[in-house]
Amino acid sequence: MRPLVRREEHGSPRMKWLVVGAGSAGCVVARRLLDAGNDVSLVEAGPPLRRANVPPAIDGNDSFAAVAVPGRTQDGLVARRTLAGLRTPYLRGRGEGGSSAVNSMVALRGDARLYESWGWADTDEAFARVLVPTQRPHPEEVGRLTRLLLDADERAETAPLTRRDGRRVTSAEAYLWPVQHELHVHTDVMVDRVVFDETGAATGVLLADGALLSGDAVAVCAGAIHTPAILLRSGVDADGVGRGLNDHPAGAFTLLLRDPSRAGGLTTSGLLDLDPIQVLPVDHLGPGSPTNLAVLLVALMRPSPGSGSIRLASDDPAVHPRVDLDLLTAEHDLDRLSEAVETVLELLTSPGIAAAVESVFIDDIGTPVGALESRDAIAEWLRRRGADYVHASSSMAHALGDFGTVAGHERLVVADASAFPSIPNVNTHVPTMMLAERFVQRWIENDATANT
Repeated sequence: MRPLVRREEHGSPRMKWLVVGAGSAGCVVARRLLDAGNDVSLVEAGPPLRRANVPPAIDGNDSFAAVAVPGRTQDGLVARRTLAGLRTPYLRGRGEGGSSAVNSMVALRGDARLYESWGWADTDEAFARVLVPTQRPHPEEVGRLTRLLLDADERAETAPLTRRDGRRVTSAEAYLWPVQHELHVHTDVMVDRVVFDETGAATGVLLADGALLSGDAVAVCAGAIHTPAILLRSGVDADGVGRGLNDHPAGAFTLLLRDPSRAGGLTTSGLLDLDPIQVLPVDHLGPGSPTNLAVLLVALMRPSPGSGSIRLASDDPAVHPRVDLDLLTAEHDLDRLSEAVETVLELLTSPGIAAAVESVFIDDIGTPVGALESRDAIAEWLRRRGADYVHASSSMAHALGDFGTVAGHERLVVADASAFPSIPNVNTHVPTMMLAERFVQRWIENDATANT
């Protein structure tokens, strides 16, 4: 394979890369391509996130407060979780840093054996290259529901978080800030489609306002929702574009505590790993919410291969695609998550939690937990009111070659959560950065964008 990266030797030109999307993966890709001596332009639909003007809510601990910062989420994006469910808002980050600027900061690496089954033999090296630090919460930061969980089950633990010295570190801060004067960064700019020459090789991107940005290669890193949408608008007809979408299906219990908890602070500070199940306490519900409410989530972290899809609702890039997750269609998944719900119901009866909790509800209209009186009732609840972790994944898995190549399109690659062969068994932020580190390293070493 021919070397992809053209270093400055005797005046030879550098390669000009266009990176679409500045989220968890796009920040990694832009930085590593720049480090390798390329000319890099980063194009992001949302607002900038620069050292001099980080909103205090993003710099802080409360993910609900971060989500409320104007422009930082994909307004109007909705998804159908299950076949029997309604279309409801689907939270995705927007702007430099992407979801790393608004998530709950849980930083888990994932199962090495799962990665090995994908053919990933270099995850240790990829993880070592990730620049975002992790730090567990201080004891005084641990929320009340998390403390109850830690006391109720010895397997529960505080969670590693993407922080340094008690403050959030986004992928933008870790990867872009040190080189922000060397990058060409275009924020608040929406990409319509990738442009190709007569051979199918990528030559640039067309913006929503009609402007054209030209380059030698294009890396699409717009996430598992919008990467397939961009490629569909671009006319990429590789089998599998937008197919295989997945997430971590979950059930959500709302707890009314007998005594008020503190307002604000870390949204999530611990977890209970019962692989393939994760129990995650949400210690408060954000600014303006009653301080005696908390949520306990139970999620299936190893669901069956995704059967969801991303389809265009319009050719207008400002219109979000149609998102159908279609979770729990596999009977095994429904059975396994129903069993996990029974485990949580038993956990809720443990002396410490039972003494601290006045009532438990299973939806936003106040249905009491007693309605889950049988396995059949649990399964029906999950079919109709099933939640998710907002970990969209694998919507390009069937359409990509090794290291994100797109058949028939030279100089076009993909690197983000859409490229996972299957969904990781943990919260997806750190695995997404690992994927980007792996892919871009291969692009640098070999001409991985020359496809046939």
